[in-house]
Amino acid sequence: MRRLVLTLAFVAAGSLSAHPDIEEAVSRLNDAIAATPGRAALYLERGQLYAQHDDTVSAEANFLRAAELSPQLPGLAKARGALALVTGEFAEARNFLDAALKENPPDAEALVLRGRTLASLKFRAAALADFNTALERLVQPSPEIYLARAALLSDPAEAIHSLDEGLERIGAVPSLLLRALALEESSGRIDAAARRIDQISALTERSEGWLKRKGDLLSRAGHKAEARTAYTSALDALAALPTWLRDSPENLALATELKRLISNPP
Repeated sequence: MRRLVLTLAFVAAGSLSAHPDIEEAVSRLNDAIAATPGRAALYLERGQLYAQHDDTVSAEANFLRAAELSPQLPGLAKARGALALVTGEFAEARNFLDAALKENPPDAEALVLRGRTLASLKFRAAALADFNTALERLVQPSPEIYLARAALLSDPAEAIHSLDEGLERIGAVPSLLLRALALEESSGRIDAAARRIDQISALTERSEGWLKRKGDLLSRAGHKAEARTAYTSALDALAALPTWLRDSPENLALATELKRLISNPP
């Protein structure tokens, strides 16, 4: 989450992201600041660079200097809010991000940052509102936004629906699929969880483990015939592997276990 927050806030620093080496970029900015020490934007840019590399102390020092030179500098409030969120200063982060959104109301990235801040402050409804608005505005939302929104929904069905919205919009992202599966399993939605495992299995090169997990799920639910079918499919998937892989100690042990489960599902 820490890296995501910083990335969201400092993505605008495109001129720095092209520099793979922080020393080179800092050196360039140092020279620019030495030549024009009154330019607040340079301190903001250097602070963003430090923040991207998790040097929060140096980032804060640069943001403070930028604020001294130009308190209303565009982008400064958002950068300071993101930094405060990362360092756990949630009330301060909220103040900065409120200011950032007052300065630039359509800023979806600032909404995401404030949504995370409000979630940390336990303002669930306000956080959900920010995430929902941000998702409406973002052309390519990250899966982490859907995960953060789902985490605020106490009803598993609502949380799963939220994740499915993300899957429909941005594709079969593993983190969304796995979180939805975990919610379906923990809430006793056996059929839905089995379908979800099929979906995940179809996306992987190695399906035997997922098919065994499906069998285990169905067996725990008392669906012995369906469990046996899943175990058989897992064994078939193992048999289709190249010999060198099929005969590894781990897969030989798995094959033995699957045969036992097929003969006598637990």
